[in-house]
Amino acid sequence: MTEESSGPRDIRVPEAKQPMFKELTENSDSPFFEETMTDLFVYAASYGYNRGLRTELEDSKHALFQRASLSESQVWILKSLAVKETEDPTILKDQAKIFEIAREFANGGIDQLYTEYTGPNNMFSQHSKSIIKLSDS
Repeated sequence: MTEESSGPRDIRVPEAKQPMFKELTENSDSPFFEETMTDLFVYAASYGYNRGLRTELEDSKHALFQRASLSESQVWILKSLAVKETEDPTILKDQAKIFEIAREFANGGIDQLYTEYTGPNNMFSQHSKSIIKLSDS
């Protein structure tokens, strides 16, 4: 591919995942309470990548947010995941593929995050420890 593809206008997730994103950002007992959908999406994609949870998209009819609402640093996080996953820096020219990979990791990541949130353990404590451990390395 010689030209850069423009990629999607909207970041779409499977319709069944939208309530998970909504609940995690709107429930006051969630560690993601009052975070934006973009923040949670990037976290879910990163978490999914870190855990090897790339999950094929069943359907993608629900627009979670517009791609333009991602910050430059958030876009670079998603680009980095795609480069690392494919081990091919030329993927940076294929915006559609970058966001497809990010959506697949977020798809698996949100499942796991939601399971942890609704499970018996203290999700906030577990994720705080993981973030501190990563920042130390």
